[in-house]
Amino acid sequence: MAFSLALTGLSAPTRAETVDAFGTALKDWAAKEKVSRAFVVVRHGGKLVFQYALGGLDPKQPVQLASLSKAITGTCVATLVRDGKLTFETPLASALRKFFAANGNPIDSRTPSITIAQLLQHRSGIAGKTSGGDPATGSILVGFLASHSAASPPGAAFFSSVFQRRLIHDPGTAFDYSNAGYLVLGAVIEEATGKAYASYCRDAVLTPEGATGELDPKWALIAPFGGWRLSAENYLRFTDIFDPANPTLGKTAQAFLFSPPGANTTFPGASWYSLGTNVRRSGDGYTTWHLGEWRYAIATKDNPLTVDFDTFVARTADGTAWFAYMTPAVTNNTAKDRLDAALFNAYRSVTVWP
Repeated sequence: MAFSLALTGLSAPTRAETVDAFGTALKDWAAKEKVSRAFVVVRHGGKLVFQYALGGLDPKQPVQLASLSKAITGTCVATLVRDGKLTFETPLASALRKFFAANGNPIDSRTPSITIAQLLQHRSGIAGKTSGGDPATGSILVGFLASHSAASPPGAAFFSSVFQRRLIHDPGTAFDYSNAGYLVLGAVIEEATGKAYASYCRDAVLTPEGATGELDPKWALIAPFGGWRLSAENYLRFTDIFDPANPTLGKTAQAFLFSPPGANTTFPGASWYSLGTNVRRSGDGYTTWHLGEWRYAIATKDNPLTVDFDTFVARTADGTAWFAYMTPAVTNNTAKDRLDAALFNAYRSVTVWP
């Protein structure tokens, strides 16, 4: 799974457009990139205003989110900070004290010092996309699924797989986008609440935004970093949690979300990563966005699993948001950047909203 840094310096729209510009953008992009199955759904003014699909996809049906699931986990953790059950500086030694007592200490003596903030911002030192060897995906996941089911939510065995490997960096010293880091946050949520991860997060951050969702029935194992399943409309409702006027997260978590964390986690275009989403200041507000990808064809304990898709979401400072889905996944990152740019340009071109 990866994330996209939304492009800055986009070209100015050449003429006024209706919201149909989103459909035109997706259609033109799909034709150029030879993508036959895709859809885009747009929300504006608190309501669904547009949807467009190619290849017979139904944009009203729930789809697996891949890495867009991280925002559900990140905001779920934020509610624990809001409620005084954690702080962003709480170390794993405290947050997972019971887990370590029951399942053994991590093999790396640095792991207990990792903080909640470092996990949320991908600077925990756990291996990830940049360093390779993410302890929750790749060959490690394939090996785990040889004797475990992907349909079951993560338990002690999968959580522990992260702690059986050494860190790549000292905690807090480098950004490395890590699915395993968000898997660990799933364990943190369960220990802090005494509840199943999915049950607590559904109640804490989906229901308050009027959204419904569930874990993907084939991929519940990866829930905290990639296993949620929602319709586009429901996910777009959920993204209202990133509105600075929304009280759900509380003031402390909002300050964390909307503050650049420092040089080693700030990206080109003055953007940063926080609470499972990319963030960039946009005028008097903030734009949030994320890309997800899940591509596997593997044998598991129960049956073969084949999955191949991309997801993309963006929410602008005025509350307009869009969700795109395509299958199979587009492996060319430059092509994904072009879709990112096309959809942002479509938004900027619209002068007449429904």
